[in-house]
Amino acid sequence: MPEVLLHSALLRWWAMQLGQFFSQAWEIGPPEVLVRRIDIAEIAPGSNVDIGPAFGAALTSGEYETWQSLTSSASRQHEWLLGRLALKDVVRAWAGERGQQLEPSDIEIHIDDEGALFARCAALSGVGGSPVISLSHNSGVVVAAAADPGSLIGIDIEYADRRIDVVARALSAPEQAFVYAEAASVLDLLVAKEAATKALGVGLGGGVSRWPVVSVTPVPQGLVVEVTSATDLGLVLPVLVLHPLDTVLGICYIAPEIDAA
Repeated sequence: MPEVLLHSALLRWWAMQLGQFFSQAWEIGPPEVLVRRIDIAEIAPGSNVDIGPAFGAALTSGEYETWQSLTSSASRQHEWLLGRLALKDVVRAWAGERGQQLEPSDIEIHIDDEGALFARCAALSGVGGSPVISLSHNSGVVVAAAADPGSLIGIDIEYADRRIDVVARALSAPEQAFVYAEAASVLDLLVAKEAATKALGVGLGGGVSRWPVVSVTPVPQGLVVEVTSATDLGLVLPVLVLHPLDTVLGICYIAPEIDAA
């Protein structure tokens, strides 16, 4: 992973920009899902300076303490911070569409007991609460997604050249048939499984074979891969798998249930 570290002056630059977003909007996937991305190489190309404490302005006091406690490596701090910035941005963008203008520190990102991310923001109580969120990253890009409360949303991104030998050996016979027929690649199936598990807030956890793919359907944008849940019997999760540039992107979205009454 390239060591691209951030300078405190960058935060001051960010604060002066229109909308004060650190990330970029990414118009991709279902229209009900907001996606934003941070291209790591574009943050500070060639820079080798430390992450400045001014980035704490984007964090709540609890988040700042967590960030500062990540002392194992600068890269771990860097990864954690970029994820929080992307998630706060996508929540703020979602709120902005509903007439709520928020600062990054108005939003606090938490992790539940299963490892699922969720946002808390008191200011959003008047619009039905905070959106559901999901996060993924690799060595070059961070992506965050948000959708209406009550939705299921999961996002996953991988470079197209990721090694998948171990994953290939874990595929079921029907899944291998999809690959042999060139309906989908091994990486397509892996990304779909990862996105589906994130939508349920549980994570794959190495259990590739526990989340079987039951269908692959080509669509104009890419593929719809249906994944059977290992935790909710009978639930099949549709994942839109796309191939932007040199990556494979999976977005699992299920709309909130509407009470007919």
